[in-house]
Amino acid sequence: MKIILKKQPSFGEPIITIECDQQDTTIDRIIEKIKTNDLELSGKKEGKHFVFGQHEVYYIESMEDQCMLYTKDDVFRCKYRLSEIEDSYDAFIRVNKQTVLNYRKIKVFKSTLNGKLEATLINGDRIEISRAYVQSLKSKLGGLSS
Repeated sequence: MKIILKKQPSFGEPIITIECDQQDTTIDRIIEKIKTNDLELSGKKEGKHFVFGQHEVYYIESMEDQCMLYTKDDVFRCKYRLSEIEDSYDAFIRVNKQTVLNYRKIKVFKSTLNGKLEATLINGDRIEISRAYVQSLKSKLGGLSS
């Protein structure tokens, strides 16, 4: 597979063209990855609705009957199921029962007691990663070992 990137300063919205002899599962996965990268998330605060690209969202937390969406320095109410976020957005991974995390926002993580991890995000927020989810996070990050 070849990837050709052509930069044109006067160009507006990017266009992605896939040329192949036939569409197969690999091509289908590539198309799906491109489409999900564009998905937006929405949140509400003080009666106003806000829309975010997934790259703007740091994590989403479910507490009691409320879902909260966290950005770099703000928090919004949202109406998502965590499983819905996990399944629909490539950048998000479950890290405990209440939280899905945008793994691209992790600055550093360290081991804590009982095999858990603590992730420090690039905005300074700290998120506990339960033992049950440590291995899937490490796999997502490229198979890092302890």
